[in-house]
Amino acid sequence: MSTVVAWLPVGNFPKVVLFVSVLAVYNSIQCFIPAMRLTHRIYARKPKEATALAARLMGLWTLTSAAIRIYTAYNMHDPACYNLCMLTYMLVTFSFTTEVFIHKTAPLSSPGVWPALLIATASLTYMVVYRDFYLGPAAITAAFSHKDL
Repeated sequence: MSTVVAWLPVGNFPKVVLFVSVLAVYNSIQCFIPAMRLTHRIYARKPKEATALAARLMGLWTLTSAAIRIYTAYNMHDPACYNLCMLTYMLVTFSFTTEVFIHKTAPLSSPGVWPALLIATASLTYMVVYRDFYLGPAAITAAFSHKDL
C-alpha cells in the first residue's frame, strides 16, 4: 500500500481522491451484482424506476468516474485530468440534486445521496480553492522533481 501512496503528488487531497475512487469501484461492483444492489434504497421514493438496467448504467458511470479520479489522483498537475475530475464531481452533484429536488426519486436522507453530495461538494470546493496549488508553475515543477521518470 505504501508504494501506491508513494507515487501520489504532495498533499492529502490526492489521497482523498484515490480513497473516494476505491469506494466508487466498490459501489460499481454493487451495481452489477443483484444481491448487492442498493439502488432501490437510494431511489426509495420511486423504487420501480430503479431497474436492473438503471443499476448497471449507474455502475458503469460510477466506474468511469472512478477511473478518471484515480488517474487524476496521480496526475493532479495535469490541467486536463484536474478539469475532468472536477467535471465528475459537478455531474454527480447535478445528478443527485435533480433526483432529490426535481425528479423526486430519492430522499436526501437516502444512504447513497447525502454522502455523494457531501463528498462531491467538498471535493469540488477544494479543487476550486486549491487549483493554483496543483496547477501553478511551482506545483508542476515539484510534481516531477520527486519522481523517477
